[in-house]
This record gives sequence, C-alpha cells and structure tokens, in this order.
Amino acid sequence: MIVVKNKILPFAGFKALTVFPFVFVRGKASLSAIDENHERIHGAQQAEVLPLAVVVTMVLLLVGCGWWSLLAMPLYLWWYVGEFVVRFFCKGNAYRNISFEREAYGNQSNAHYLADRDWFAWVEYIKEK
Repeated sequence: MIVVKNKILPFAGFKALTVFPFVFVRGKASLSAIDENHERIHGAQQAEVLPLAVVVTMVLLLVGCGWWSLLAMPLYLWWYVGEFVVRFFCKGNAYRNISFEREAYGNQSNAHYLADRDWFAWVEYIKEK
C-alpha cells in the first residue's frame, strides 16, 4: 500500500481512495488502523479483479476490438460505478450498499480479515440485505 497525500483525491467528504496499489489520502488527513484495513480490503478486491480485467481485455483484442479493448482494464471501476447507479434507485444509501463497500465496512474492524478472506468474497455482498 503506497500512501499518496494530495489535495485532489479523493473527493471532498472522503478521507481516502484506493487505486491499487496506491491509497490517495486527502489533505492532512491521517488513516487510523481501521481506515487502513478498510483500504487494504479495497486493495485486495482490486487485485483479484485485475487478472479478470486482463483476460477480458485480451479476449476483446483477439476478436478485433482494437484499442477499445483497453476500456476493460478498469473493470473494478466499471463494476463499482455500475453498482452505484443500480443501488441509487434502490432503498437506502447507494454508496454504503455497493458490494465492495459493504464488505470493507463490514470487516474493517477485523484486523485478521484479509488473512482469512476468501477470493471474491465481495460477491456474497451483492445480494440485497
């Protein structure tokens, strides 16, 4: 986890944003152990989605999609934004109900969670509460 402090990312109202392997921290904010664990969970999610994004990109290149194939690389971001849009029209807080966030918030206090976490554990959080 490489911490990058800056004034731009994340957006106002948020303390940190993970873009594997970087964690962008806004301004002079500092991360608590719980915050770090939360961001590490996001890092693990992104790291496990990345090989899938590479495979999708390669398949699209092979079938002749050209440079458009590169749009598959930020697959985690597409999933995150897509799920936010869907959850926006559902009951409750759209941001907190994204499966990636539900996993991270639900386990951020468990210091041993990443050691015991199954691959693609966030998939279980897609289901409605």
